[in-house]
Amino acid sequence: MSTVLCICTYKRPAGLTSLLQSIGKLEDTADLQIVVVDNDANAEGIAACKALPDTYPFKVHCQLEKQSGISHARNAAVTKALSLEPEFIAFLDDDEQPETQWLAELKRIQRENNADIVGGPTRSVFPPNTDDALINNPYYGAELTVADGAQCQLEAAGNFMIRSSTIQQMAPDFFHPAFGHSGGEDLAFFTQLSQKDARMHWAAQAIVHEDVPENRLTPDWMKERIINIANSRVRVMRMLQPGFKNAMVRGIKTMALFTVAMLTSLLALVHTGSASKAQMLRWKFWGKFTAHLNQVTTRGEGH
Repeated sequence: MSTVLCICTYKRPAGLTSLLQSIGKLEDTADLQIVVVDNDANAEGIAACKALPDTYPFKVHCQLEKQSGISHARNAAVTKALSLEPEFIAFLDDDEQPETQWLAELKRIQRENNADIVGGPTRSVFPPNTDDALINNPYYGAELTVADGAQCQLEAAGNFMIRSSTIQQMAPDFFHPAFGHSGGEDLAFFTQLSQKDARMHWAAQAIVHEDVPENRLTPDWMKERIINIANSRVRVMRMLQPGFKNAMVRGIKTMALFTVAMLTSLLALVHTGSASKAQMLRWKFWGKFTAHLNQVTTRGEGH
């Protein structure tokens, strides 16, 4: 099963180097090639690739993508990967570390289910002594609570493998440029594939780990993340599920969320344990509400 692994990188040369080293320890890597697309003009990622030893076991194709935004970087990576004519294309992020069985598990689930797309969990690795409330916060990492091999709806692009013929259906903009700086390009990608009846399955043991730096433990970072996710989700659905009826349903759901957020905020006045949940609900509402007003949020870090 020939596979090209795509990695988009932005100002994380140390993380990219660590990832490339961990890929060298993977199982079931016959016919594996790697494509690295650097989305930073300083090209530190390309320099990291060139610094790999001659004994590195895989062919690494690296290139610079001058147009900023994760969508442009992902699209450039897919275009290069398709030119290598693999059967499958996989994706990892430059701040992740796959377990040794990662690729083998993606392939196993694909074979057993004749899947078009297979995704796996991304588990966060927190600094020592991180508060349990943060460790258990669902806005870190990406994991579905479904059985190994189950059919599912994927949403996150940091850990998946797709049949080349399936992703070709999305050309030329595999990942929509409108979400390049806000996020949500992966949700739009998988939702469009679902609309095309692509078969998606879950590989519970295709595990990757993602380091959580200290700056992602702050309330300001969490606020930005929740607002951004909520905003981009509404915009994705508006693009892919147009029409007055769908817009009304989204609006009603947003107002219902507002009601729940306000009730939870009132509860928090007498039950302080609800304060954090109330705050996150308010942020989520605000993200959705701003999207209804045609406002676009952007990520403050990365692309």
